[in-house]
Parts: sequence; structure tokens; C-alpha cells
Amino acid sequence: MKQDQNGTAELIAAATAIAMATTALGEAVRYENTDNWSWDFSLLDITLASDAQPTGGVGDVSGTSIYMDYFSDFYPAFSYSHSYTSGAGAEIFNSGFSNRYAAPLLLGQEVGPGMIGGEFNANSTIDFVWSSYDYYTGEADSGSRGILPSGEDVYLGVRLNIAGESHYGWIGVNRSGTFLNVTAWGYETEAGVGIGAGVPAPGALSLLAVGAVGALKRKKRVG
Repeated sequence: MKQDQNGTAELIAAATAIAMATTALGEAVRYENTDNWSWDFSLLDITLASDAQPTGGVGDVSGTSIYMDYFSDFYPAFSYSHSYTSGAGAEIFNSGFSNRYAAPLLLGQEVGPGMIGGEFNANSTIDFVWSSYDYYTGEADSGSRGILPSGEDVYLGVRLNIAGESHYGWIGVNRSGTFLNVTAWGYETEAGVGIGAGVPAPGALSLLAVGAVGALKRKKRVG
């Protein structure tokens, strides 16, 4: 029994080593928004975890960060969110139109140098939601000019600048009215290489470790 326990421990240790090695060699990095971090008037550095996000304003962006700002007006009432980097920070892939609205991407959709139907830009507008009320007629109106769907998990494609080289990443978002909930973010550590939006999925490394345990057990039986 003790021998079996020792053998299982060895297998788990070996599997963990394999998973860790794969993490080191596999360049896709993912961070969950575990601290309920809010992207309101704040910087989001794609290369840092939620509990390590920097503080500062528009002038503090780096090649790996984006500043989110919100604007509003009283009448006609409107609000919109805009990424600000002033040409010095990361760029968000947009729809390519003059309004530069951020293009929503689906899970697994490639973010990289070959993307079409839009462009990476340092001044992409995330979303634009507006409403108006006429005090004379009592007529009200509202709508959204952005292209992010409401209540759906989508991703924003991002191009980073690390040591003068282009890297690609993503930001997971879910819009509810004018509020933008950030779910997770990630990037590719190897320059010039694309990454799937939302990749790697949560739990991918644990599944890899389980697979490694199975492979090592089969190898031990054969041996």
C-alpha cells in the first residue's frame, strides 16, 4: 500500500512538472478578474494579474496597458467609453470605420497579424450608449451606436508593444448598459504570434496534468 502511495505521489509530481514545463514553453497567458477589478477611469495592463494592476491616468499608459475613460453629457443625455493610450499604449482592434468602435470577437477567434475587417488603433471607442428626453413633448429615446452586444461574453483583440515588438492579446468583456464588466484578459508572450481570444481556457493546465498522470501510468504498466 505504501509503495502504491509513493508511486502515485511520484506520478503526480511528474505530471505537475510536465504541466509546469508546458506552462513555461506554452506562451499563452491568462488572468482572471478575481478581485472584481473595475476598468473605470483606470489602467488595464494586459500582462499583469488583477491584484497587480497599476494606478494612474492617461499619461501613465505603457505599451502593455490601456486607459479606460467615460464621457457623459446632460442633454441630450449620452455616455460612451473610450480607450485612451495617446499612441503610447496597447491598441484595440476595431471595426475599421471612422468611429473606430471596438469589434467584438468570439471565444477562440484568432487575434494576430493576419486579422481582417478592421484595424488595431490606440484610440478605439469601446461603446457608445445614448438617451434623450424632450421636456416639451415628453418624448424619450435611447440606443447604442457601439457594436458590443449587451449581456454577452465577448472579447476585444489587443496588440501590445513589449520591448519594441508586437504581441497579441485579448480582453474578455460583458456589457450591461453603459457598464462594461471585465471578466479576464491574456496575451501571447512570443512576439508576432497570434492567440485565440479567451485562450487558454480556465482549468486547461489541470486537465493537462490529469492527462499526464494517465500517460505516466500507462507507461509504467508497459515498463
